[in-house]
Amino acid sequence: MWLDDYDDVFSDFDSRPLAERSLSDDFLAEMRKMVREKPTGIVELKLLIPTAKRKKEMEAVVIKNLHVHFKHAAESIRDEINKNRRQSILLTALGFLLMIATAYIVSKSDNSFFFKVLQILLEPSGWFMVWTGLDNIFYSRRRRKPNLAFFLKMQHAEIIFLPY
Repeated sequence: MWLDDYDDVFSDFDSRPLAERSLSDDFLAEMRKMVREKPTGIVELKLLIPTAKRKKEMEAVVIKNLHVHFKHAAESIRDEINKNRRQSILLTALGFLLMIATAYIVSKSDNSFFFKVLQILLEPSGWFMVWTGLDNIFYSRRRRKPNLAFFLKMQHAEIIFLPY
């Protein structure tokens, strides 16, 4: 990737010192394209910067910042996936319990209006909770998997600064 200077890696709107700044959305978008084109193996990120503007100490800060960002993002997505899985399992279990409780109540009821209304309200709620929980367990991880894969690859990427 061609850079005019080290600021191209970071957000223009972040005024913190370079070691603490957030990454540029444009920079991340370009990196995603590059990683998508190289589906396997270790990613080697070559950042080209004008010879006159190169500073070794600055490059070390940028490389460290990039690796920290990628590691934090991967951990964050992994934590989100695990949290979603736990919530989905709980939702599914509660749905099953609600359906079992509804069946028990109906079997012990005296066919009164109150118990019929209770069955009409609780039974679909239980089914909804079960199917929503199962949908989240099986499909929400798939939606997050590409982001996790990107950040895991970039976390271990070899980042090299080269002059041009």
